[in-house]
Parts: sequence; structure tokens; C-alpha cells
Amino acid sequence: MLKFVSGLLVVGLIIVAGAFAFGFISVEKTRDAQLPEVAIKKGALPAYKADVAKIEVGTRNETVEVPTVGVSKP
Repeated sequence: MLKFVSGLLVVGLIIVAGAFAFGFISVEKTRDAQLPEVAIKKGALPAYKADVAKIEVGTRNETVEVPTVGVSKP
């Protein structure tokens, strides 16, 4: 059922695109767009209080043991 509906949608889009391409459908702008007038009044942003964990960032020297790996050709 879904494939059938999808197929009909694709065929419809192809027909509409063809109608535009061959000039059967013509769309032209008859009026320019205009933004609505908006009155801006004094407002306020919301206030938030957040309690977060304290994080300390730093560096330190550390000695790490690295294993030795032996590789031999078979």
C-alpha cells in the first residue's frame, strides 16, 4: 500500500513538473511581500540560577609502564 501511494505521489510530481516545463502552468508574482508592522515594548529575559559542580583543571607528571611487544615474521 505504501509503495502504491509513493508511486502515485512520484507520478503526480512528474506530471506537475512537466506542466511547468511545457508552459501549461504559469506562476507570476502579482504583489510584493510586506513584513507586518510590529510594536516593540520593553521586555525582560528570563532569569536562571544553576548550581554546578566545581571542576579543577591542572597537569601532573605521571610515570606509566609500557609493555614490550615482540614481533617476528612467520
